[in-house]
Amino acid sequence: MAVSYNEDIKLGGSVFHVQTEYYKKSGKVVSNIFKDGLSIKRLEKDVEEGVDVDSAVAQFHQYVVERLRSGVKKKVSQEKGGLSIPESVKEELLRVLNPYFGVASSFVLDEALSNSSGIEDFLDNLLEGLPENLKGALHEKLTSILSSLSVSVSSQEEKGETEPEEFTEEKKEKALSILSEYFGIMALPVLEEALEEWKSGDYSELVELIVSHLEDEKEREELSHRLMFL
Repeated sequence: MAVSYNEDIKLGGSVFHVQTEYYKKSGKVVSNIFKDGLSIKRLEKDVEEGVDVDSAVAQFHQYVVERLRSGVKKKVSQEKGGLSIPESVKEELLRVLNPYFGVASSFVLDEALSNSSGIEDFLDNLLEGLPENLKGALHEKLTSILSSLSVSVSSQEEKGETEPEEFTEEKKEKALSILSEYFGIMALPVLEEALEEWKSGDYSELVELIVSHLEDEKEREELSHRLMFL
């Protein structure tokens, strides 16, 4: 049976507890971080075939503990799948995250960025592990900050590459997931109608066609931001 690690770390005025163990059903090593008794973050890592599970648990636990203790920002991966955002935006995000994660804020932010390919994905990764009663307020604050970014912010563009204006099947699936929150069973018809009218190839025009189906101005603005960050 794989071992489980539990460790308390006192940093500043807070006590962090790190619990790491192997979940046989999912084949993942999972590390849960608690701050002053409150769950704040869940981190996962796949265990490759042939790797000793006990060693994998020990190594991942040590990684999380060392990152928490160091408080040093690591450079976010620029490989495919990593999301890049301006340093000024990072600082704003850290300011908002600090009351929730304390000295673990930089660690949590960097982990979310390195495992995300888009803004919505980033928000999901960033908030994973927090209690539901805290997610709503924090999501609103983070979205407000990220809304200042243009749709062009991506890891590819940071390297000088240009993302083609193309509405791929992957984007369509993500868009439908978001639209269902606003239109319910009418999400697909709304999207298909907008796609039929979309002629210019300008993605922002497609977003405008979609949000025009909403009457509430606040909902239109919110949905526009979410779609622009796909």
